[in-house]
Amino acid sequence: MSEKKKPGLLGYAAVMSVITVVSKLLGLLRDVLVARSYGTNMESVAYVTASRLPTYIFDFVIGGVVTAAFIPVFNSILVKKGKQEAFKFANSYVNFILIATAVIAALGIALAGPLVNLLAPDIDAETAALAANLSRIMFPMIIFTGLAFSFVGILQSMGEYNIPALISLVSNVIMVGYLFTVNRFFGIVGLSVAMVIGWAAQALIQAPKLHKFGYRYRPCLPKFDESLKRSLKNAVPILIGTWTTPICAVINSRVASSLNDGRAITALDYANRLYIIIVGVFSFVATNLLFPYMSRAEASGDREETTRLIRTSSKALSYIIAPIAVGVALLAKPFIAVIYQRGEFTASDTGLTSEALAAYCIGMVFMAINEVIVKSLFAANRPKAPMVSSLISMTVNVVVITVLRPYLGVGGIALVSGIATVVNLAINLIFAGKHRICVFPWRDIFDMLKSAAAAAAMIPYLLFITSRGWGSIPTLAAGAGGGAVIFVLVSLLFFSEEPRTVLKALRKKKAAPEEETEERAEEKEGEDE
Repeated sequence: MSEKKKPGLLGYAAVMSVITVVSKLLGLLRDVLVARSYGTNMESVAYVTASRLPTYIFDFVIGGVVTAAFIPVFNSILVKKGKQEAFKFANSYVNFILIATAVIAALGIALAGPLVNLLAPDIDAETAALAANLSRIMFPMIIFTGLAFSFVGILQSMGEYNIPALISLVSNVIMVGYLFTVNRFFGIVGLSVAMVIGWAAQALIQAPKLHKFGYRYRPCLPKFDESLKRSLKNAVPILIGTWTTPICAVINSRVASSLNDGRAITALDYANRLYIIIVGVFSFVATNLLFPYMSRAEASGDREETTRLIRTSSKALSYIIAPIAVGVALLAKPFIAVIYQRGEFTASDTGLTSEALAAYCIGMVFMAINEVIVKSLFAANRPKAPMVSSLISMTVNVVVITVLRPYLGVGGIALVSGIATVVNLAINLIFAGKHRICVFPWRDIFDMLKSAAAAAAMIPYLLFITSRGWGSIPTLAAGAGGGAVIFVLVSLLFFSEEPRTVLKALRKKKAAPEEETEERAEEKEGEDE
């Protein structure tokens, strides 16, 4: 009998996509339930501020280091020295992350009050006090986050992608379950506890698969050998390279705390969550799936494979996300109304949040492609390049926000974030070309421009639909359906490569059962002989 075939890259991508979509939908349901229960009121502002503190501090102090500094070194050891040596390094690394995150969590709990004041200086005293108390509950989440991401790095390096993709789904199930059942009894404090439990579950769910691969966690002081030192040496530039999002978010939150009686904080948060869900469904699959492959290719000296992966994924992301960005930007108001407008979330909240979401969409395609380019630079052991681009884009964000602050509303704040993302991508592309990691040929650039032009062709139709006054659901349905048809037809007229690739894949899938039957017949014939 022939050995059972393992799924290829496309197979993993398909499964991860399904898991990611389900997880993101659950995350969206979680946000809808939070919006229904708390709207943009005082408790909501306190919760959003408190939940951002451990997240931003984790991203700022340790963030991308967990996987980005770990995966290239682990894969290098795996290729050159074998699994047991790689697991020894992993155990030392996990213990280092645990110690570092425990220290960060303790400091966060002790300094909760000043940190809330730093993040949202203009909220009232009662809201600030509640935010500080909630953040003390949530700071231990940092420890579980570090552990979960460390486990993700091990599993992805070992070729397991489905379990890491499931972790967000697990935490979202816990939070949705809380909101549906006991939220009315324990309120916003219980929701904060549920968030911590959800992150603990993200780490625990990966343990059985790690055990199956042969990894055994052993508590000990980290061994600062050559491998760990190499990871930590790369950690500083990698960490600075991931600072753009958290630092820009802190700046934006400070500005938003003075707008609309602090409601702009929650409006930006709801809009940003939707934005991240939309981009994350595709860029999460692309970057998390490709990063270990790129690291392995670089460890083996196969730069051509790295370049191929970057080019293919960037074109695919452009084709998928460009029409979504245009559609969401022009249909932002009915989109937000259908998703959030119920209970405590009013029409006024819809207007504020949709303004932010439409502006965020400017950076949607650029953010997705930037994720791929950054991961390729990390895989090629060029962590200083994303560091430089991050510092420059942060400077752009700070300067623009500072100069234009008196004139910016919630949409303007989101727009500045998009501009910073464009700058970040442009500089990373320059570095990727300089280090010969990837230079997009004109044919690829032309293909991406065709995707953008096909998306732009939707604009007149969407403007017409939104001017009809049909109500949120009919407008959204007609806009999304008609816009999608226009985009596909125009992209086919442009002879874009992506729809033809999809059609080819579908034809291949249709032919697969016949090939499989022939394969089985040959196997049986061999057995009979």
